[in-house]
Amino acid sequence: MFTCGSGCDYGVEAMQALTLIIVYVLTTGVVQFIGFLISRLVDYAYPSLGLMTFLVLFLGAFGVAWPIAVRIAEFLIRRSGHVVETQQSGADTRRDVAPRKPAGA
Repeated sequence: MFTCGSGCDYGVEAMQALTLIIVYVLTTGVVQFIGFLISRLVDYAYPSLGLMTFLVLFLGAFGVAWPIAVRIAEFLIRRSGHVVETQQSGADTRRDVAPRKPAGA
């Protein structure tokens, strides 16, 4: 089982992760819709480039939406009164890996 030190709340971390995932899915959908509209405009002017434009914008939407979603999720989390959890991998709290040896030891 997981043990938690003082001040640790797994529910808040799960809420922040869920918030980020939901915001990312919604942001990706909006960015892809904008990309669809742009590709339709290109298709009217240059019919041979319409499909390629759509594919590039569709796939690019996944990468473009991530930083936007992170900023929106951080804003929502802070607005709800919580501290944004920025720990990336949990390396200092993980117990399933051995700690790294200091350089030169």
